[in-house]
Amino acid sequence: MAVTACAPPGCAATRGPPRHILAHACPLLCPNLGLCGRCRGATGRGSLLSPGQGGAGDGDTQGPQEQMPSAGPGPAADRRRRGPSTRRHAGHSPPCAFQNPSGLGRIKPGGPGGRPVRPLPLATASMRPPQADADPSEEPQPGKAKSEYRNYTEGKLLDRVYSTYLLMHTHQTVDFVRRKSAEYGGCSLRRMSVMEALELLDQLVDESDPDVDFPNSFHAYQTAEGIRRAHPDKDWFHLVGLLHDLGKVLALFGEPQWAVVGDTFPVGCKVQSSVVFSDSTFHQNPDSRDPRYSTECGMYQPHCGLENVLMSWGHDEYMYRVMKFNNFALPKEAFYMVRFHSFYPWHAHGDYGHLCSEEDLRMLPWVKELNKFDLYTKQEELPEVQELRGYYQSLIDKYCPGQLCW
Repeated sequence: MAVTACAPPGCAATRGPPRHILAHACPLLCPNLGLCGRCRGATGRGSLLSPGQGGAGDGDTQGPQEQMPSAGPGPAADRRRRGPSTRRHAGHSPPCAFQNPSGLGRIKPGGPGGRPVRPLPLATASMRPPQADADPSEEPQPGKAKSEYRNYTEGKLLDRVYSTYLLMHTHQTVDFVRRKSAEYGGCSLRRMSVMEALELLDQLVDESDPDVDFPNSFHAYQTAEGIRRAHPDKDWFHLVGLLHDLGKVLALFGEPQWAVVGDTFPVGCKVQSSVVFSDSTFHQNPDSRDPRYSTECGMYQPHCGLENVLMSWGHDEYMYRVMKFNNFALPKEAFYMVRFHSFYPWHAHGDYGHLCSEEDLRMLPWVKELNKFDLYTKQEELPEVQELRGYYQSLIDKYCPGQLCW
């Protein structure tokens, strides 16, 4: 697998949301989806930005809300899989597949050889709560009692999990998050495809997770297949399940796991009690002694919206940045779910509501729906990846094809 270094393209539009968004775009589309002719010509990407990207600005806001029609059926819409064939995990961990080359040139706009890149298909999603579309008979079937998941009081992996959170809660500060956001926000680290990134996760076992001790790539397929069974008509949602944890590749690029994995929480304000190990892991964090960050809102305004809150740095925010930078042709619900799926103190425990906007509350059912499959599909019976790869490669080709900037 060839993985090459990546430098930001020259066009401003590919480095983030352009500042010259057209206000007079086609009325059938969200007004944030138009690019000016100058930017369209520079990128060769047509006239559409991916949803959730237009008008995001420096604050990464999501832009105006628009009603979007239902997504068309995916390749598996006419059938329901009862699940992949399985095999028992046997410590599968292939050798490292990437190197870190240096001195490579900048990316040229367009495809190989400078050829124009065809516009990506624009996925759309129903604004109805996702539960309304799910088949109750296809709810995730946990491999153990639901009460046994996320057990942070006992278990064979508890020491490893606690050590990871202790380091995370000691070092994740406002300054640290700002530094990492600046370091990785430009997606200039390297180039590779989604499938190549997924294969790298064959080498990663998440040290913050008390429920799994196998490579994260299998968890990606478990999550995606659970969503596929419950939502057969939403192929874009199947893809979200596959890629929601791809940001964990940062742990294979030199970052310690405490800066990549685990639950996220807002920095710059008072830590809520629902944060994992909150009573015993923050005592060495310098922000805990800073009066600016000691109140409920800290450095934020009430109901400012989560897009304006600095979350602890990790795979959620990084993957969200990758999706935006590379113009994934997915609905804004997909971007939002990836960005906040690890924010358990909010979506599972109801804390930090004083920072949420109406848009956050509208998105909450989608985050909860992803969480069901993210959590309760974890089991030791692992999917036969080779049987599933073709279907998910077709989704990658549809929504986020080719070599991407990471």
